[in-house]
This record gives sequence, structure tokens and C-alpha cells, in this order.
Amino acid sequence: MKNLHLTFSVVLLFILLDLQAQETKPAMTEFDKVTIGLGMGMDYGGFGVNLLYYPIENIGLFGGVGYALAGTGYNAGVKIRIIPGASSRVNLAFLGMYGYNAAIQVQNAKDYNKLFYGPTLGFGLDTHPAHIKNGYWSFAILIPVREPGVQEYIDHLKSNHSVEFKNDLFPFAISIGYRYLLF
Repeated sequence: MKNLHLTFSVVLLFILLDLQAQETKPAMTEFDKVTIGLGMGMDYGGFGVNLLYYPIENIGLFGGVGYALAGTGYNAGVKIRIIPGASSRVNLAFLGMYGYNAAIQVQNAKDYNKLFYGPTLGFGLDTHPAHIKNGYWSFAILIPVREPGVQEYIDHLKSNHSVEFKNDLFPFAISIGYRYLLF
């Protein structure tokens, strides 16, 4: 839980620093069309890469693939960003995706590792630092819609295979990544 608080504190610090510098930045007139991101979160397939394409200014399509602790995770979805104005360096966004949304990893028993797939919804923000022209930070809170089979599998492992779980599944996840502008 300490790591979660530390992560949120670091994210908040980046946002505040970016907002502080916002007043002296020139107006941003163009928006990205295609970006590639490196990061962590379900939209990155775990720890991985995400390709995002905006066919129109505020609606983007993305796909991500990465390492999700229990195997290769993937997700594909849509990102709808709210653009407050051309001079804004912070954009809010809503995300909807389908792909991996739970990973069960059992140490010393890889045969029991399993990924579960389903929809995930979320919201986040993109920050465009003044001193960086070719990319931006992207943050999100993601809420997976998990099927009952996830808990059933955990219960099965506990009762039939004596697997002990040190952590419960969180009802939400975070996503942090850096996006590089391609076009």
C-alpha cells in the first residue's frame, strides 16, 4: 500500500509541476495523430508498449501488448480526450478497452498462472511538459469489469492446491506511460 501512495504522490507532483509551467508556455495548435507509448498498466498490456491513433482530434484507437506477470497481456480500445483549449497542456480522457484485466501469478508453479480477459473502463489525463516537444506523459485510473471466474479460480487454487495469496485483487489499476509523437 505504501508503494501505491508513493506512486500517486509522484504522479500528483508531475501534474502540479506541469500546471505551474503552463502559464509561460506558447499556445499548442496541433494535436498528435499517432503516438507510441512505453509504460505500465492494462492499456500497455502490463509492462509494455501502446500504439495510439487519432483518426479525429479527440477520439483515438489504441492497442497495447506487454508482460503481465502471468504471461503476455494485450488490450485494444478507444480513448476519448477532452481538450479544454489549444493552449492547454493538460487533457482529460476517458478510456474503454477489452483485453487482459486480471493476472494470477503463482510463484514456483507456473502451470497455475492465468490471465483473464474482459472490459475495462477508465479516466485519466495527458500532460504536455513545456520543455518536451516530441512527447508527453499519460496517466489513468482503470476499473476492470472482471468476470466471476476470476474469484472462482482464486478460490479453486486456495482450496484444491493449497495456494496462499498475499494480496487480493485491487478493484482498480493505474496506468503510467510516456508517449512519443510519431505524426
